[in-house]
Parts: sequence; C-alpha cells; structure tokens
Amino acid sequence: MVGHPNGAIKEATTSCAAKLVPATGPEIEKIVANNPYYAYSVVPAGMYSGTDQEVKSFGVAATLVTTEDVSEAVVYNLTKAVFENFDTFTRLHPAFANLKKEDMVTAGNSIPLHPGAVKYYKEAGLIK
Repeated sequence: MVGHPNGAIKEATTSCAAKLVPATGPEIEKIVANNPYYAYSVVPAGMYSGTDQEVKSFGVAATLVTTEDVSEAVVYNLTKAVFENFDTFTRLHPAFANLKKEDMVTAGNSIPLHPGAVKYYKEAGLIK
C-alpha cells in the first residue's frame, strides 16, 4: 500500500519488468468492510510501465487532519477552496488525478469530520 505515483514501483516496473497484480476478492472486501480507514483504490492505466489497464486495489485513503482548536472558519474556507477549485486541485499532483469529491468526503474516514468541513459539505450537498 503506497501512494501513486511511487518511485520504487516505477523503478521495479521499468528495470525488471515487475507487474502489478490486482488486490480484489472476498478477503479484500472483508478487510475494507471491517476497517474504516481502508478504502478501495485504483492504479490508473499507464501510471507504470507495463500497466496497460487500471489495477484495482485498496489502501489507506490520504486524509487531511487538524485539531479541534482550528477554527470552523479556517477549515470551512480550506475545504471550500479545494472543492470549488477541484479541477485545478486534481492537476496539482498525479495522485490527485482520479479523486472524486464524493469519495473524499466519506471514503476511509476513521475520525469525525471537523465542523468547518461539515458546514461546507452540507452547503455543497455532499452530505445531509
């Protein structure tokens, strides 16, 4: 489980023709269902040498965390800036290219959402 793109995987797939294999099936479904910090993921086609099709997997979703001490306004404005400039945000790094707003709100969350994030998500219709 690593973020993509990953230098070690790139090296392995280009220098010795290593292949990525999907991590799917009942065992993976059980792991993801029983552990809120895991989420399904996909390695996009073409990310690495020899990866002509997407590769289904799972991992720990990257999460932006803060403390309760950060004001609601600061977290609200940060969340709003990311989501209202989503096209720009997803071009900032290859790992962001396949992000979906809906998944960012719920996938892999194992801690409560900050009130500032909740406020924006409700305004945007991403949660009720």
